[in-house]
Amino acid sequence: MIIQLLIASFSSLLVIGLASFFDPSALNSYDMQRGKIGIVGGGEIKQFLREAHIRPRNYSSLDSALSDFNNNRIDAVLVIPPIASSSSEIIQLELYLPASDIRGTIATMQLKKPLEDFESYVRDVRSPRIGFEPVRLYVDEILKKTSTYFEFIYGILIPLLVFTPVFISGGLIIDMVTEEYERRTMELLEVAPMSFSHIMNGKMLVAVLIVPMQALLWLALVGINRIAVHNIPGILLVATVTAVVIVILGAIIAVKYRDRTISQYLYSLILIFLFLGAYLFVDSPFNLVTRLSSGAAGGMEALIGILPYAAVAVPLYVYAGRMRD
Repeated sequence: MIIQLLIASFSSLLVIGLASFFDPSALNSYDMQRGKIGIVGGGEIKQFLREAHIRPRNYSSLDSALSDFNNNRIDAVLVIPPIASSSSEIIQLELYLPASDIRGTIATMQLKKPLEDFESYVRDVRSPRIGFEPVRLYVDEILKKTSTYFEFIYGILIPLLVFTPVFISGGLIIDMVTEEYERRTMELLEVAPMSFSHIMNGKMLVAVLIVPMQALLWLALVGINRIAVHNIPGILLVATVTAVVIVILGAIIAVKYRDRTISQYLYSLILIFLFLGAYLFVDSPFNLVTRLSSGAAGGMEALIGILPYAAVAVPLYVYAGRMRD
């Protein structure tokens, strides 16, 4: 519960950290503290740095700049060769960044645009030497890449928060059942005026009901982080039906083997195959939650998409009820 709460509460921090690994440009969406850039040399590129609101520290030599860099006084060092833009020589810039450090990523993102603008400027200055007019291609209706922030939030973070309680409930029902057998308290429960199916139904009901409650809490915390989540009732329906299937499956394993270690091991293996196999279908629970939360699907699509999983839960429940008979 605490781990899930931390994930949901710090979802924005999670977005910054993980999204920057596979797309550093995602950091542009955040108002982060600017890195300290040191430059050696000068020239026209300084103008582009000023336009990007970068106020670098000027150094007369590379040794003095690297000294401050190695002592963490600055986050990056840009070495500019004394070559004019109109020259025929290649302008080779050298950039020193800290290894495996978020400071290096931030400095890179700060320098990306001014360096690209400087490159375009140099190309324009030297273009008359080409001697021919480049062929310009005009392509309409080019598909734009989806925002990495959008992909991470709705494709990874929200499904992770919604289905983590589902997986936990499957392990919870195994613990609740196997401990009854290991402590020999199942016989005492059966002495009471209730059948074995009533006992199992009560345990499974608790394991299932906590899933939508937890999922709703995590979605509410995500909303506090100013992330819009659409179709919350549909998402809770998908999570609940999936939890029914997973919990019944966990109960079947627990009743059959009655050993916590073996049952949890088998449950983990089956869960891995189910998790991987779910992506073979377009309307997998994970894809449904992604589409619902992003607003790409509505409540009716959630009902239609979840019907096959509800149909799977029925025979599993019937089988679980007959295991003791």
